[in-house]
Amino acid sequence: MADLYISGLTGTLDTGTIIDKLLQIKQQPITQLTQKKALTQAKVSSLSNLSGALNSIQSFLSNLNIDSIFKTKKATSSNTSVLTATASADTPNITMNLTVNKLAQTEMRASTLGLSSLTSTFSSSGTFTLKYWKSPTENVTYNINYSAGQTLQDLVNNINSSQNFIKASVYYTGTDYRLLLSEADAGASTKETDRTGSSFVIEAEALPAELGSLETLQDAQNASLTIGNSTNPVTSPSNTFKGILTGLDITVQSEGKATVTVSDDFSKIDSTLNEFASQYNGVINIVNQMTGKGAQFQGDSTITTIKTGFSNLIDPLIRAGLINYSDTNGTISINTSRLSELKASSPDSLRELLTNIKDSFSRQLNVYVSTVNSYKSTGESQINEIEGRISNLKTALVQYEERLRKEYAALEAFVSQMNQINSRIQDFIVTLSEMTRGGKK
Repeated sequence: MADLYISGLTGTLDTGTIIDKLLQIKQQPITQLTQKKALTQAKVSSLSNLSGALNSIQSFLSNLNIDSIFKTKKATSSNTSVLTATASADTPNITMNLTVNKLAQTEMRASTLGLSSLTSTFSSSGTFTLKYWKSPTENVTYNINYSAGQTLQDLVNNINSSQNFIKASVYYTGTDYRLLLSEADAGASTKETDRTGSSFVIEAEALPAELGSLETLQDAQNASLTIGNSTNPVTSPSNTFKGILTGLDITVQSEGKATVTVSDDFSKIDSTLNEFASQYNGVINIVNQMTGKGAQFQGDSTITTIKTGFSNLIDPLIRAGLINYSDTNGTISINTSRLSELKASSPDSLRELLTNIKDSFSRQLNVYVSTVNSYKSTGESQINEIEGRISNLKTALVQYEERLRKEYAALEAFVSQMNQINSRIQDFIVTLSEMTRGGKK
């Protein structure tokens, strides 16, 4: 249990005020260290921001594949209401005249008989065979069970839970409820409906007696297009023709004609350079804030060197006319007109230029990141050292306060005792004086 000290008991000394004044003097080094810690923390925070910006541009350059952005292709359709197209880097530059002859569609077949209501049930139990033709020669079959007392919706649920090729649903004709079977995905089958030859994609044998047999509501049909003047159409089970040329996919929208042109797509170069400028300016803006007039790192060569180094690294881009450089704050922007000229006239030279910039920046960024992190680590060590000193001073201050209160408590006790002695002496003198005056009578 801590000792209890109460000042001012004698009324002769205000020891509390005296101790507070002495403690304020002793507190000054702690206050100074706390202020120094706050300044150092602010510096470390600024260095962390700079390190983050440097890491960001370093990551951007590390993930940047220069060759890939120069190999991108685009496929343009002259009539997007007829067809659209996508190309890969391996697609040759070419122009194709295409005629869409027909679109793909799914087969839809319905039962010839139905039930009078949704709550009506089958009168018997059994199993029927559901067959789906994936091609003219390949099929899959499923055995579907049904039971007396089941509704048409129960049968629909059973069909859908048994397989994924055929989508079952309830079809209302206006007078009764029938079973509707349709292809879940037109692209799953290359077979087409042939009513003349009684050849279908969806077949069912031994349906419940209440449903009769199947009739065809819509034929299965493959999409078809013709290239140029060819007499041999190209077909696809879906409306997308995959790899009609290397890396080229065509999606047809309607019957008609359209021209597809495959060409180089350098748009990624623009977005890449704009992102580089954004990352670059992010670093420069932080450096400007750190080294501006009155800022914490004003005149600090470690930080100002980064700005100078960055401007030296982009000098080839400036000389090529690709960069607009601000002499005011050192930020940059892309000269889009000059970029367009180089993409059209000399893409290979542009690719070589960007490759060299990436390599030189990547090498130098390793140095900058290491330097800033080392600088930051030094600041963090200083903070830890300051915190240790503050902790020690606070401990010493507590001990000093304890000692002062003990000493002043003893002083108060001594003064109180002296006051009591003085009071008794005064009383004795008064008594002696009175006795002396009494003897003279």
